[in-house]
Amino acid sequence: MENNVCKILGHNIKKIRSSRGLTQNKLAELLNIEVKSLSLIETGKGFASAKTIEKLSSVLDIQVAELFEVNDLSDNELLYSKILNRIQLIKNNTQKLEALDFILKRIF
Repeated sequence: MENNVCKILGHNIKKIRSSRGLTQNKLAELLNIEVKSLSLIETGKGFASAKTIEKLSSVLDIQVAELFEVNDLSDNELLYSKILNRIQLIKNNTQKLEALDFILKRIF
């Protein structure tokens, strides 16, 4: 997938949690997970298990698909995510990294 699924999921959880007036502490309690785990999920540094995703759907009273909708992220955030994903694909290719470095030097 072109977009970073972890970031999309985290962004949507945070947005929906906030709209419901829930703190991270309260949502973590309702999900029966650690606050640190929820924080990692919301920042895109961690991913929720299928069980946690089902609980999120129930606790937040939403469809599971809503947790993965992309339409609310800004265009810049999506583009940045795509670029980072592409860089990850070439991280072990010196020739491509040098070409990218050449291009970036011309931009800045």
